[in-house]
Amino acid sequence: MGSAGQVRDWLSWLVKVRILVVLFLLGIELVVRQFAPSPVPIKYFLTLVLLWIALALFYAILRVVELDPYVEGYLQLAVDLLVVTGLVYVTGSLESYFVFLYLLVIIVASILLSRVGAFLLAALAFLLFAGLVEAAYLLKAIPTLYPQVVGPWPLQVYLGIHLFAFLGVWYLSSHLAESLRKTGVELLDKGARLEDLQAFNENIIQSMRGGLLTTDLQGRVLLLNPAGEEILGVKVQEARGASVSDRFPALGRLLPPATGNLGETRQEVRLQSEEGKEKILGVTVSWLRTREGTRSGYVYNFQDLTQLKRLEAEVVQKERMAAVGRMAAAIAHEIRNPLGAIAGSVRQLARYAQVGEEERTLVDIVSRESERLNRVVNDILSYSKAQAAQRQPTNLVPLLEETLLLLERHPQFSGSIRVERQFPPGGVRAEVDPGQMKQVIWNLCDNALRAMPRGGTLRVGVEQADGKVRLRVTDTGVGMTAELSEKIFEPFESSFVGGTGLGLAIVYQIVQGHGGRVWVQPGQAAGSEFIVELPLRAETPRSVSA
Repeated sequence: MGSAGQVRDWLSWLVKVRILVVLFLLGIELVVRQFAPSPVPIKYFLTLVLLWIALALFYAILRVVELDPYVEGYLQLAVDLLVVTGLVYVTGSLESYFVFLYLLVIIVASILLSRVGAFLLAALAFLLFAGLVEAAYLLKAIPTLYPQVVGPWPLQVYLGIHLFAFLGVWYLSSHLAESLRKTGVELLDKGARLEDLQAFNENIIQSMRGGLLTTDLQGRVLLLNPAGEEILGVKVQEARGASVSDRFPALGRLLPPATGNLGETRQEVRLQSEEGKEKILGVTVSWLRTREGTRSGYVYNFQDLTQLKRLEAEVVQKERMAAVGRMAAAIAHEIRNPLGAIAGSVRQLARYAQVGEEERTLVDIVSRESERLNRVVNDILSYSKAQAAQRQPTNLVPLLEETLLLLERHPQFSGSIRVERQFPPGGVRAEVDPGQMKQVIWNLCDNALRAMPRGGTLRVGVEQADGKVRLRVTDTGVGMTAELSEKIFEPFESSFVGGTGLGLAIVYQIVQGHGGRVWVQPGQAAGSEFIVELPLRAETPRSVSA
C-alpha cells in the first residue's frame, strides 16, 4: 500500500483512465455487433456505459472533497466490479469478451491497496463472476450466443480456471506492486539522501570564505560561489557559460599541473575586477574529475590577497621608516649643536667685524640656510620622537576651518588657488588628538599647495561612513606617478624643490598612531587625492616610534 498522497494521486489518474477505458469498450462493442449480432439489446450495454461515465465524472467532482483515500479506493474499485459484472451479464456471461475487465480491476487494486485489500477485491470479483455464471446456467437468465449446452462439470472447470486466473493475477500483480513500492521508497530515501548531500555540499561551497570557480574543458564557467562573486565583482548568472579566458583573462592563463594535485600551481595574479579595481589574487588550479577519474574541467580556488599585501607593504614601510628615523635622529643630534655654533659664530663675526656689502650678503645666506637646516633637524627630531595621541571627542569641522584659515593667510598661498570646503552641516565628531590632527591637515594642504605652483583648486572634505571618518584632500596640481604614490609616505621622499620629505611621513605616523590609514589616489590626468580614514572611537592608544 502506498502513502495517502500516492493513493490520492493514483485515484486522480484512475478517474481519467476510467473514462478512456469506457469509451474504448463502447467502441469494441459497436464493432463486434457489426459482425456478430447479439440477442441482447444494446440499450442495456449503453445504459451501463453511461452509468460508468457518470460515476467517473462523480469521482472527479469528489476529488475536491478531502476523503480518506483508502476508503475511497475500496469504494471505487468495488463499484467498478459491480459495473463490470453488469457488462459481462449483458454481453453473454460465459461468452462475454469483457471478463478481462475483472483482471484490470484486480491489477489496479494491487497498485492502490495492500495485498490483503487486493485479495479481498479479487475474491469479490470471483464471487460476482461465479454468481453470475451460476445464475445464468441455473436460471437460464441470459440467452447464449451459442446453442450448445454447457454441463455442470465443464462449468466447474471453467470457474476453476477463472479462479486460478484471478488469484494468479492478484498474486503476481500485488507482488510486483509491493516490489515497486519498496523500490520507490528506496529511491525516495536515496533521493532524499542525495538532496541532503547536495545541500551539504552546496552549503560548504556557499560558506567558503575563498572564491571557487569551476569550468568545463572548454573553459566555460559552470559554478561561482558567493565569495567568488564578491572577489571578482560579478554575479554567477552573468558569468555562467562565459569563457573564463574572455571574462577573467588573468585566471584563464593559468593551467593546472599534469598531476592535478591541489596546491601545486598556487600563483599570485593581478586581476581587474568588474568595478575597475585591481586586486591581487592567490589562485590554485586543479582538474575537475568525474567519479571515474576522467577530466571534465578545471577548478579555480582563489583568495583576495589585496588587503594582506597592503598590510605586508605597510609593515615593510613601517620597518623602513623606523630604521630611517633612527638613523636620521642620530644624524640630527650630531648636526644640531655644530649648526647652532656655526650660525651663532657667523652672526657674531658680522656684528663686530668690519664687513662689506658682499660679505654681509654671504652672512645673510649662511644665517638663512642655517635656519632652514635647523627646521629640517627639528622635523627629523619631531618625527623620531612621536608622542602618543591624547585623544578626546572632537568636532573635526572647526579644526579644518581653523587650519584652512591659517593656510589662506600663509605667504605661500596665492590668489590663484581656490579652496572648496565639503563639510556636513552638523559636523563630524571623532576621538582624535586635536593638535596632531591640525598637523595632519596642515601637512596635507601644504603638500597640495606645493603641487599647484601655478594655481588650481584645493578641495577639502570630511564625512562619516561605515563607522569611520574619512578626510579627503584633493588638488588639481601636477599629480604623481604610480611608482611615487607607493613610497610617498616614506621619509625624505619628496618631488618638490626645497622639501624635506618628512611632511607626509609625519602624516602617516600620526594616522597610524590613531589606528587609521592614509593613502593616495593619483588622478587620471592631473592632481592627487589623499584620503585619511580614522576610527570614530579610540580602541587602545598607541605610539608609533620611528
